[in-house]
Amino acid sequence: MENVRCIGTEFYINYGGERSSHNGGGSGRNVVFPALKTLVLRRLPNLVEWKDAMELTTIETVFPCLEELNIVSCGQLTSAPYHFPSLKKLDIYKIKSTAFERIISELTTLTSLEIRFISELACLPEQLLQNNRSLMSIYISNCSDLVSIPAYQDVTSLQSFRISGCEKLSELSIALLTLPSLETFEVSGCPNLRSFPSLQGAGSLLPSLAISCGDEVLPTALQSCMSLSSLSIKECPNLILIPELRKLHSLTKLEICDCPNLKSIPDLGELHSLTQLSILRCQTLKLTCLPEELEFVTRLKYLAIGGFCEELDAFPSLSSIQHLHTSLESLDLYGWAKLNSLPEEIQHFTSLEYLFIHNFDGLEALPEWLCNLSSLQRLELWSCENLMYLPTSQAMQRLTKLQSLWIIFCPKLEERCAEGSEAEWSKIAHIPDVIV
Repeated sequence: MENVRCIGTEFYINYGGERSSHNGGGSGRNVVFPALKTLVLRRLPNLVEWKDAMELTTIETVFPCLEELNIVSCGQLTSAPYHFPSLKKLDIYKIKSTAFERIISELTTLTSLEIRFISELACLPEQLLQNNRSLMSIYISNCSDLVSIPAYQDVTSLQSFRISGCEKLSELSIALLTLPSLETFEVSGCPNLRSFPSLQGAGSLLPSLAISCGDEVLPTALQSCMSLSSLSIKECPNLILIPELRKLHSLTKLEICDCPNLKSIPDLGELHSLTQLSILRCQTLKLTCLPEELEFVTRLKYLAIGGFCEELDAFPSLSSIQHLHTSLESLDLYGWAKLNSLPEEIQHFTSLEYLFIHNFDGLEALPEWLCNLSSLQRLELWSCENLMYLPTSQAMQRLTKLQSLWIIFCPKLEERCAEGSEAEWSKIAHIPDVIV
């Protein structure tokens, strides 16, 4: 199929199952693909043209029942049909914008749109939103020429809007955030987005929000989005300040990641519903200890922390979360080059089931007390360049629930843990799942 350059008459005649139906006056009506509901075009790298059956032949109706169209890796496709009277789901990966714009030009029944790697697409066509008022989900990814999204407020059924990896995107309208049915609004990997929408008047029932932008300060109206249960602030290269979040009492998940100029963390003490917290790779942060107000956060199950200012000689103290020693289930620690030890408070988290340790380049040996984690089921060690030693065999035997051990990009330890080696292999041979 790699040599196919054109889909035309033969496709419709040979595969379309053409039927003729007659009305009372005796006239014929030719229909091809009369019952087809799903059509997939996949990996046709030389396909340039997909011709319209109604322009080629006497066919009067094509794809009358088609509900789902997937076009995958047809990077040269520039022309396509536009008669899809029942289409509900459109999923496109790698085609030219001219083909995409023709496909959507007369759609009126769409409920789900997913587009990725559409070349030369500068703006999402306005008629797409105007004509498809039942649209519930939009996902746009890696459309490198996309600059703007039109503001259209009649898409009242839209529940999810997600956009990522659109490097030239510079403008988003507040109108998108005020749609009454909106539940998820996510923007990530769009470094040229000049400013995030103000959030003033944002959907009062919006439960999930993901922010990625070029702002130094996020909109103060963020603190009025009190229905939020999930908030992600990621890849904001200029961000210095996050507004107060104390009123977001419904928040269960908070992520603050990859904000290299962020100078401080907002007060988290009143986020009593919080179960997942990630503060990662904010290299300007000089945290010597976790925020004290975390002692009032009692439901936390997952914590990912680290990747802070490399001038710090020690990992931030975990003393403010010691009250979670019987409830915290998963801990993800990100270090930096000079760190040669783990925070000792870890040994008291006896409820931990999952422990992930990343980028502790100065660490040469895991401490014996690590084996006090009697509930530990999974241990992962990533990118610890100088790590050589596990705890003693006797200590490792205390980890009776440990089912999985991963050692990834830890070259010295990997060599010592090779199966059959006398150095460390005997300490881990009893663990069911070992990846080195």
